[in-house]
Amino acid sequence: MNTPALATAPTILLTLQGQISEAQQPDQSGHEVTVIVIQGGTSKNGYSYSEATLQAIMPLLEGAHAYADHAASPDQLTRSVRDVVGFYHKAHYIAPIAGQAGRVEATLHILEAASWLWSIIREAIQLGRANLIGLSIDIIAQWQLNETTKAREVTHVITLNSCDIVTRPSAGGTFQRILHAHQQGASAMDHLNAQEEHLLLPATPVSTESTLSTTSNAPAPILTQQEQINTLLHDLQLERAQLTLERRLLESTLPEVAQSDVRRRFAGRIVESNEIEAEITAQSTLLAALSTQGLVRGNTYEKPTLGQVVTESEKVQAAFDRMFDLEIDSSRFGPIRGFSSIREAYARVTGDASVSSFSDRSVVGSIRVSEHAPIGRISEADTTTASFSYLLGTSMNKRLLKDYQAWPAEWQKFCSIVPIRDFKQQSRVRLGAFSSLAIVAEDTAYSTITLTDSAATYVPQKRGNLVTVSRETIVNDDLQAIKQIPTKLAVAAAYTLAEFVYGFLSTNPVIYDGSTLFTTAAPHTNLGAAALATSAMQSGVTAMREQTNYAGKRIGLRPRFLIVPPELEWQAMVATKSAGVPGSNNNDINPMLGYVMPIVAPQLSNTTQWFLIADPREVDTIEIGFVGGQINPALFIQDQPLFGLNFTQDAISYKIRHEYGGTVVDYRGLYRGI
Repeated sequence: MNTPALATAPTILLTLQGQISEAQQPDQSGHEVTVIVIQGGTSKNGYSYSEATLQAIMPLLEGAHAYADHAASPDQLTRSVRDVVGFYHKAHYIAPIAGQAGRVEATLHILEAASWLWSIIREAIQLGRANLIGLSIDIIAQWQLNETTKAREVTHVITLNSCDIVTRPSAGGTFQRILHAHQQGASAMDHLNAQEEHLLLPATPVSTESTLSTTSNAPAPILTQQEQINTLLHDLQLERAQLTLERRLLESTLPEVAQSDVRRRFAGRIVESNEIEAEITAQSTLLAALSTQGLVRGNTYEKPTLGQVVTESEKVQAAFDRMFDLEIDSSRFGPIRGFSSIREAYARVTGDASVSSFSDRSVVGSIRVSEHAPIGRISEADTTTASFSYLLGTSMNKRLLKDYQAWPAEWQKFCSIVPIRDFKQQSRVRLGAFSSLAIVAEDTAYSTITLTDSAATYVPQKRGNLVTVSRETIVNDDLQAIKQIPTKLAVAAAYTLAEFVYGFLSTNPVIYDGSTLFTTAAPHTNLGAAALATSAMQSGVTAMREQTNYAGKRIGLRPRFLIVPPELEWQAMVATKSAGVPGSNNNDINPMLGYVMPIVAPQLSNTTQWFLIADPREVDTIEIGFVGGQINPALFIQDQPLFGLNFTQDAISYKIRHEYGGTVVDYRGLYRGI
């Protein structure tokens, strides 16, 4: 099967970085340095560059700009002339020899105005500080995934944005040697320290005119493909401009009315960032003037105060929180607008408006090829699919905790909650009791008595599930589906824990002394045979009062809670809240009025069983232990976006986990009717 046409491969922006790798004494008059721009083979980041790809990069380097550092903002479309430090020329391709991969070399000319940079290069080489500075090349290219090697094979280079001088180089290109003022043809290095690649947002706008000029005489199929690419490039520039606009509005303190006006002015336009800044500044200045004169109040335009610096990631996280209807600190973030759709949030974080990072794929031979490959951007810094996953997961976790804590958990009233360190068996020792103190006669030794003990044990368990957010959910912009995930997980976690707790009551388990929890006679004598009524409850109270310690002494317990299934809710209310005995002809006083607190437990399936339970502060009842003291469930994210479901099924995977265990610690504070 033939390799797919150019327009079917995914197009991305690659930023390849290198570092100084050779220490030598430079000539003071030199203003040029040879560099290795990119080396062939597979990088540590998984991109593979063939000889044909390297040869395609080579002519693009002729006359390419060299800037000092990357753009201040990933969305910046143009660069200042003050950032230009030089240009590249004499680019040439070196074929692979003696086991070394092929590479592209060029000469970097440093401008006189950038003498400060030249001084840095010279001193870095003299001191042998090879990692102080390096260079980084940005290209827009198309790639295909090789199923066998898992490498992303770069198949076509569309354009070169720039090759910048950076302070944190990390791969591919290196400074080789400084040239003399009139020296030509410097030799290449014998050794290249290849490092991993970084994929960054473009620092300069893509030029479609240069691309068209190179294909004006090309065959018709190529021209058609080029037209498609040019259209995609235009759409990308438009999308980038709109994302920049939304980001700046999100960061600003403009009220929503003013933000809407700015959006209307720039709707559907490829707008420069300086125009956006000017418009936001004008709106802010106008509102500030009106506020100062008392014409407008409460418009939230305030001068920023020191110590209130808000990072970009915090602002984006706040927008995610607003999307999930979570409260944020408006005094710190201002009137930040929540994302109105999950697709808007994805595009804002990744710059991938078409969700191409989850692109549909078909298999052609050993190569996995995208069916639809619009211009996309990939970054391993702070604008990736992984970043989107973390931001979304953080807000989902906040929503999960809020909904979980709001869910009724009345079992906590009659249980003891403790932290436990690990998943080992937990033992709760129950010491015996002393009988009455013995009388000691004069000149007589004290008698010795001993305590018996027993232990209640349990082993905590881990509970949880995986939940995924698919590419289809994002493409279909199904925000409601996303927002329901944490709420449903919260309900599931809360209900599961409640079932676990009430299971000790309804299943009548065997406890620490080898007997079932509720027995009609010895050893526990805490099981009644009457339906719920005031008289039956009085019998239960008496049974609890008669419970004894290990020495056979009555300890006088009293119940605090009445636990009933939904079917007995109203009967319980009548029995505990009526002033008179229900059904009594003589209107006798109801002694159970307010004696216990009714608790309705939907998890109890038996429609006739009811329970009296003592206050856990007076006597041990049921203990629930949480591993690490983590009472709330936690939501985790798959942190490797190129593995697992993210890679094989186009889905972001989240994991909910809740770890706990429990047991009946003392039967004497528990009584069951029927």
